[in-house]
Amino acid sequence: MDIRILAKLVAARVGQDPVDLDEVLEALGVEISWLEKIKLVQSLEGIEAVYHAISGKIILKRANVARA
Repeated sequence: MDIRILAKLVAARVGQDPVDLDEVLEALGVEISWLEKIKLVQSLEGIEAVYHAISGKIILKRANVARA
């Protein structure tokens, strides 16, 4: 699957509340490697990603953009 398309699908499922990337991918029925997950996170626009070292999970949430 094209990473750009997957990034749009993932971004559509991310809101203000933090969500686990693996849970989103599982809900979409997609399995990808760790390297592909990194590429996916880099392709997400308007989404913040944090790696939680204790659980080994990538946590996503919509970025707060200040408006002038």
